[in-house]
Amino acid sequence: MPEEFTFIWGLEGTFMHYEGATGFHPMPEVTKGALHALAANDLLHLRTEPGDRSGCVTYCTLTGKAHEAVDSNFAAPDTSFVRHLTPLADITGLDTQLKHRCLPILGAGAADPKLWDSAVRTAGVILEERLRNVGRITDPQAVGRDLVNKVFGKSGTLSGKFGHDAERESYRDLYAGVVGAFRNPSAHRLVDPAPHEGGAYIVFVNLLLRRLDDLR
Repeated sequence: MPEEFTFIWGLEGTFMHYEGATGFHPMPEVTKGALHALAANDLLHLRTEPGDRSGCVTYCTLTGKAHEAVDSNFAAPDTSFVRHLTPLADITGLDTQLKHRCLPILGAGAADPKLWDSAVRTAGVILEERLRNVGRITDPQAVGRDLVNKVFGKSGTLSGKFGHDAERESYRDLYAGVVGAFRNPSAHRLVDPAPHEGGAYIVFVNLLLRRLDDLR
């Protein structure tokens, strides 16, 4: 875009013209308010004069600050991190079992809390099954906190994986807390979480599954 250009507002609409252009180009999306906002931020110099047909002509000149703004994409922040903060925005790193058992449920209607209820319940079952598998727990009656203690307790099957009791106890508290606060309620009653809550839970379970696999 040239440094100087003109906007013409009239009964026929809004048009833009600049040196070297052939004729006037319709610009329905440009408003006077937008130009004044740019001018208020020292990106444009404006001069408005009366025009023909009850309209007006606005002469615009870009400032050096405008060129700096364009070069920096108007100082737009790097928002690539949003992909990592948005649950299920990127499923490439999702646990295989979660992909195969939870995502098909949500495919029937991702905005339906009842479907998220089923997906969350399934994710909790996957977590317990992984605890049994990685922790080598053969007792089918071991569930919930009892299962977690058999895996991460002082004499648990994975206790030898930790160099300090404090770290082992932290794992026990973490998994026991998730089982008690999330897994058990969804196993015994209808929770119907909001989609963003259900998504956050599934992503968190994915992290817990990965930590368990690292302990194999």
